[in-house]
This record gives sequence, C-alpha cells and structure tokens, in this order.
Amino acid sequence: MPQPTGHGLSRRIGMKHELAVLAAWLHDIGKFAQRAGAPASQGMEQEYCPHGGTHRHVLHTDYFIEHVLPLPPEWEGERGCLARTAAAHHRPDSQSRVEIALQKADQLSSGGDRMEGTSGGDFRSARLESIFHTVRLDDKGIDAATPPLRYHLLPLDAEDAPIFPRPETDGKDAYARLYAAFCQAVREIPCHLGPRHYLHSLTTTLERFTWCIPSSTYGTRADISLYDHAATTAAIAQAWLHCPEGQERFLLFGADLGGIQKFIFGENAHADGGDKGAGKLLRARSFMLQALTRSVWLHLLDRLELTHAARIMDAGGRFVLLLPDTQAVRTVLDDLEVHAERWLLQQFQGTVRMTFARLPLEPDDLLRQRFTRCFERFNDALEQAKLRPFASLFREHLSAVLPVDHEAYRQFGECALCRMRPASAPQEDGEERMCPQCRHLVQQVGRRLPRARYLVFSRTSDGLPLYGGIRLRLEEEAPATGEALDIVSIRDRAAFSAAPVAGFIPTVQEEDLYRWEQEGRLQHLDGTPHVLGEPCHPGDPKTFTMLAAEARIPPETAGRRWRSLASLAVCKADVDNLGLLFGMGFGTGETGSFSISRFAMLSRMMNHFFSAHLMRVIAREFPNIYVIFAGGDDLFVLGPWSETIAFAQRLHQDFTAFSGNNPAVTLSAGLPVVKPRLPVRVLREAAEQALERSKEEPGKNAVTLFGVTTTWPLFHQLLEDGRWLEDLCLRGLVTQGLVRRMLGYARECRDFTQGGDIRKGLYLSHLAYDMARNGKDLPPHEVQRLTCLGQDKDLFPKAELGITWALYRTRISG
Repeated sequence: MPQPTGHGLSRRIGMKHELAVLAAWLHDIGKFAQRAGAPASQGMEQEYCPHGGTHRHVLHTDYFIEHVLPLPPEWEGERGCLARTAAAHHRPDSQSRVEIALQKADQLSSGGDRMEGTSGGDFRSARLESIFHTVRLDDKGIDAATPPLRYHLLPLDAEDAPIFPRPETDGKDAYARLYAAFCQAVREIPCHLGPRHYLHSLTTTLERFTWCIPSSTYGTRADISLYDHAATTAAIAQAWLHCPEGQERFLLFGADLGGIQKFIFGENAHADGGDKGAGKLLRARSFMLQALTRSVWLHLLDRLELTHAARIMDAGGRFVLLLPDTQAVRTVLDDLEVHAERWLLQQFQGTVRMTFARLPLEPDDLLRQRFTRCFERFNDALEQAKLRPFASLFREHLSAVLPVDHEAYRQFGECALCRMRPASAPQEDGEERMCPQCRHLVQQVGRRLPRARYLVFSRTSDGLPLYGGIRLRLEEEAPATGEALDIVSIRDRAAFSAAPVAGFIPTVQEEDLYRWEQEGRLQHLDGTPHVLGEPCHPGDPKTFTMLAAEARIPPETAGRRWRSLASLAVCKADVDNLGLLFGMGFGTGETGSFSISRFAMLSRMMNHFFSAHLMRVIAREFPNIYVIFAGGDDLFVLGPWSETIAFAQRLHQDFTAFSGNNPAVTLSAGLPVVKPRLPVRVLREAAEQALERSKEEPGKNAVTLFGVTTTWPLFHQLLEDGRWLEDLCLRGLVTQGLVRRMLGYARECRDFTQGGDIRKGLYLSHLAYDMARNGKDLPPHEVQRLTCLGQDKDLFPKAELGITWALYRTRISG
C-alpha cells in the first residue's frame, strides 16, 4: 500500500484549504464573544453583516481573530484573510469559492440542526437544552409540556459534573467568566509545533469551552452546541473544497472493529486456568484497540490530505468520517479496505477484524428531512458488512487455513500470555515466553500507561506498531517537535488532541500498606512486603486476589471476626436501543430532528460520560474498581463485589441525571459475583449472560445480580432491604440462620408463584411460624416489615437479591 510522504500538513494541503477549515471552526466564535460582552470590530457592518446590520456576531468573530487569536508563524501572514473568510459567511464574495463553500457548509449544518421552537431566553440568557429532551421511543419520553433541563456554562472538564443538565439557570455573568477562561486557554495553545498540532489544540479548546453554548437562540430550540455546529460546518466545508467545482458530493465513510472482547479476554487461552497473561494484559489490550482504531483513520486522512475535521465520531471501536466523493478518494478507500483487512488478519489471526461501509451523499442529504433515511442506509450497510468479515480477501481467494510458523514454535514454544502465536527470543533475563505483540503490550503500554500523559502517533521506528506504518509512543512529556501525525493528551484538555483513555487500574498505595499492617494482613519476607503471599510495593497494580480481599470487613471491636465474602463482581453495562435512539428516537420525516450535528453531539456526549465522567467518579470514590474498557455506550469493570455493586448503583443514578431523566434513554447491566481465580474469559461469559438476562426484560432498563433480574428502582430498594437485614444481623436482632431460611422461603415463593409447584405454597405458613418463634426480640415494626416482605408474592421472589447481600456481608471470613 503506498505510504504518505510524511511532509508537514501545510506543505501537503493548500494553505487556502487549511485556512478555510480553520475559518469554519471559528466562523461563529463571535456568538460566544458577543454574549460575553467582548469587543467587536467597528465600521465593518457593510462588509460582513447582511442588510448592513443583522447577524452582528460576525463583527465579534472578526475582532477575535484579528486581536485575540494566536497563530503559528506559518499562518501569521494570513491573519487578515482568515478573519475575512470566517466573518463573511453571511455575506461572502461571490467570486471566492472558499467563502462560498463556508457559507454553503454553514447553511447545510444549520439546515440540518435547527428546529422551530423557543430557546428559553434571549441570545444571552438562553442555555443549551439537553440533547436527550426530545428523544422518544415506544411512546416513552419527556412530556412535551415539561420545561427542558439545560446545561450550565462550564468547561467540559469542570469539577461539578457539567454534563448533567439542570432545571435552574446560572448567573448573568456566566458567559463573561467562561469567555475569559477560554481566551486564557487560547493564549496558551502551543504555536511552535506547526499548523497541524495548532489546529488540533484549538479544536480541543473549542470543545472544552463551547460544548455548552447554544449555536442558535433565535426562533429555534437551543439544543445544538456551538462546538458541534462548528465541527460539522468544518467537515462539510473541507469536503466541499476537495471536490471539483460544480461537482460537490460527499461520502459518509465508517468502520467498525469486531472481535474486541475475544482479543481483550484471551479467548484462545487454554481452559485449564492458564489465563495469567490475560489478567496482566486486559487493560493494555483494550488500550491497543482504541489506538488501533485511531491509527486507521489517521492514516487514511493523512493519505487523503484532510484534517481531523473529517471525523464525525470515533468511539467504542467505530469511526465515521465525512469525505469528498471523488474518484481519487474512492480509489484510496478501496485500497485501504483490502490492505487493512490483510494487515489485521496477519496481526490478529482473525480474532480482530474491521468492516467498512460508505454511502454517497448529495449536499441536500445533510438536511434533517433526508439525513435520517441516509443514516439508516449507512448503518444497514455497516451491519451487512459485519456479516462478511474479510470479504475482500476471500474474493482474492484467500486460504481459510492460516499459515503457522512451525520453526518458531519449535525454537521458542508458545507465547505464555496470549497462547495464539509462537514466542520469540527473550530480550531480558527471566522473561516469560512472549510473542512480539504481547512484548510490545507489556513494554510499550503496560509499563508506561499509568504514568503517561501523551500519546504520540508517528511514523518513527520506535513504539507500539499500529496500522499503516504508524507507531505509538506513550510519553510523560509533550514532544518538543511537531513531526508526529497526532499528539493526544490523555490527562487534560490544555493542548493537542484530547481523548480520555478510559482506564483505571487500582494500585497499591502507602495507606493500603499501613492499613494492611494494622489489620495484620501484611507480612515482610526477605525485606519485601507481601499480602496474601504476593509481593506488593506502592504503585504496583493490585491483583484480582487483592481486590477480592478488599471486600472483607475487619472486626469493629475486639473479640469479633472478619466478615464478608472475599469475591469479585463484574459490571458489564450498555445503553439500551442505542441504534434506535440515533434514528427513530429523534422522529422521522418532516418533523424529525435527527441530523449530522445531533449524531455527532450525541456520540460525543455519550462517549464522554463513559470514558471521562465515570473514570473521574471511579478514581475518587471507587479506587478498587479495575476498568477493562469504557467508552462509546458501554463499560466492563470489576472489583470487590460490594464496591462494584455500589458503583452500579452510582452508574444508574448518574446516567439518569445525564439523560435528563428521560425514560426513553436507559441502560442495562449484568453483575455476576465470581471467585478471583477464575479465568478472565469465564468472568466475561458470566457478565455477558447476566447482561443478556437484563436485556430480555420487557422494556430492558434492568439489572441482574445474584441470579435476580429486576428494574433499577426495585434494585435500589432490594439492596436497601439487604443492608437493613445486614444491620439486623450485626445488632444481634436476627440470626444468620433466620436470614438463610428466608432465602429458602423466597425461592419457594418463586417456585410456587412462577413455577406452579403447589407444594412450595407452604412457605407462607413456614415463614409465619419462623417469625413467631424467632422474632420475639425484634421491635414490632421490624417484625411487620419482615412479615410484609414475605407476604408480597410478587416482590418476595426478587427479595433473594437483598437477602443474599445480607448473607454475603455477614459471612464470617476468618
């Protein structure tokens, strides 16, 4: 496959097109400045404003670019041209194709976005409406008469959960505060690394500060952010300008990565328990697939000489790009699809695959009246392609039998970690037998990811090999030169591209060692601290056995014993009916509101919730949760069983707040409780089965724990009952024997009411006798609560969930 030359961005793409893309990103920045009361250019009304006085935000756009915006040295001489292009989008020069392209892009983006309605205020007081407010599925949704919740004017990375829409508004000076912070962040953008990284840094800063600003407030619903309008305008303008004049057409191009979980969890590991490689590499494998997806579209855009503006979404192993529809582009895509499939087959032996789809679009197909149908066709094409993995290779008569390097197996044996490939010569004394891929994961990812702040994608010779000759380095400091294809900040949004790496690995802290010492769990062998027979130092990742032991509860007073089960729980969750939300959830036809900007905004916000917000929650409140993957619309985490269950409760509460309490936007979860030494693929299978049970509930929106599947509200209630029973046991008011018998009665109730076993109907009399004999020391209101629980034939079978919680938490464990 022909490789790019690697020259700088500005040398490969005409400066005129570069500046047009930058102008598209900034064309409406004046709305932000105007609402903040910032200065505007004077005496330019006749040049920029329609009718000589309307749309005055363009005067603020001109002032911002001329007087506030820093530019890289390569572009400094074009400042006036940039300001003119951005500010003239309502009154372009009819002889300038660039200005006309920006006007068309703005109109197409706005035409796809804006819905008639009210914005909830004037251009300064209106706030961005929750993207979920108008979503409806199966007659579920928010009542049309209910005022929409709105986002406060806060940076995306602010401390107090800005992605949760709220009923109350913020102060009148909110715009001024946000704009001042934005201007300060803009001034700190690095300009010395060249136009490429400058543009990436600027778009990151725009997302950080304009994600919460409505793009339109006059006679429309204020439900599209200024950032998402700017992003789709830039994508459309770029594609427009890369088509021959008069032949402007687009391609919606996307890819979906398959086999993700099989690769992460070591599907091909032996069934005899030798899964230690998977346990050590779970996070590294998940991270590699995130980076792999990015490398494919990075390589493609590099070949097509397009900026990142083409990317509409990239999350959860899927990306969607808006490209110009030219023969040159189609040829490159044909080449990419064949080459990528061949490369993936060679690297992953068929475990990981990527399927592609494309859809030609006329410019008017981006209007919301037509986009829903077009997007459905695109999704259908992608789903059909997923049924035919490696189709292009089989058309070339690829053998279904993959070659095996018998000599490498004979010389070095099998890779001890993945057991999919032969090992290679060891590079360190005492090193386990590893194949090159696993060695890269251990050395380039596993050792560096916990401390890394930047991901550097480049075509140098060192780093983790990815697609298209791209290699990835994980660095603690930002590069000093701009030679990289992309620099991704994974810890903050101060500069460069920003993409939170959804991963949290519990590590041993000094306070853990102190606590374990006080609890008598820490041993010193040959001067090295050990817990549960395993060496542990500050900064070391906690093993699954250590995490399971964190569920145990030390004695509160002398003479008591340790209690609670030493086990793990897995939480696998994803959003229900996401495909329908993207299409039918926004309506169809003339009244439908689904558009390319809403697709981009919903994808971006959903991914931010899972990959950024929840990671912050875990780091602060659930430090023993191991995040295997999170992003797009799903997650997979594990940890001490009781802490993981508490996290699941928080997950549901936060997702409900994030969705604006819309009953049409829900998620389901599976929560199996497992022993820590089970092979990780068994954990995955148990989680998938539990999640599948939840998805089978009518309406979904359910959770499965301890074999009980229930709705989220009842889940919270049952756990509250479980904690109440736990407290009764700890206070000595009931015995664990009584609680265990209640578990039997609950199961008998289920068999009687759901299974038709008439003999099990005796549970009621047995429960009444048990309570009369063993509940004498209970206060009357506690007796009544227990009795009522047993008499509710609908609730009692599900009470197994809370009863099991109480039994596990009160079990003596040493």
